[in-house]
Amino acid sequence: MIIRPATHSDVERMDEICESAKTAMRNMGIDQWQDGYPNRACWEADVVDGFAYVVETDEGAVSGMFALIADAEANDPEPSYGEIDGAWLTPGAKYAAVHRVGVAPESKGKGIAGSMLDFACSEAARRGLSSIRIDTHADNKPMQRALQKAGFTYCGVITLVEGNDAGKQRIAFEKLV
Repeated sequence: MIIRPATHSDVERMDEICESAKTAMRNMGIDQWQDGYPNRACWEADVVDGFAYVVETDEGAVSGMFALIADAEANDPEPSYGEIDGAWLTPGAKYAAVHRVGVAPESKGKGIAGSMLDFACSEAARRGLSSIRIDTHADNKPMQRALQKAGFTYCGVITLVEGNDAGKQRIAFEKLV
């Protein structure tokens, strides 16, 4: 498998994976991603901004995707991480943020999520950043297990400040790179 920057030709598949993830979360009773976000326009913007990455199998099929915001010049690339009920591992340090992680249903259990998180950490380190931060819904146990397995540390609770979920809380994790 390879992880590469996503292109506009990947957006259709990224949206399919996202819709499958929304259905799976809904079936688990998780209200994350149930309000129209993320959507095709979001993935298109991530491609344009250079944030979108995909996992491609040896056969050339896209089996996962995520957004990596890793700007070594930005002091705080995620506005929702400015305040936390808890403590970041690296308060005040430059970090990367991972968002919109999704794995195709047929690829679950094959280490795709872990590979994406490892790639994000390596990319953040390459760019001279201190850590990776990520958040998820408190009910999203599969994502929490993936984060813990990948070596992320629970840091506390953040409140989203932008988008459809502004005002909602998420649990936050960080990993030193």
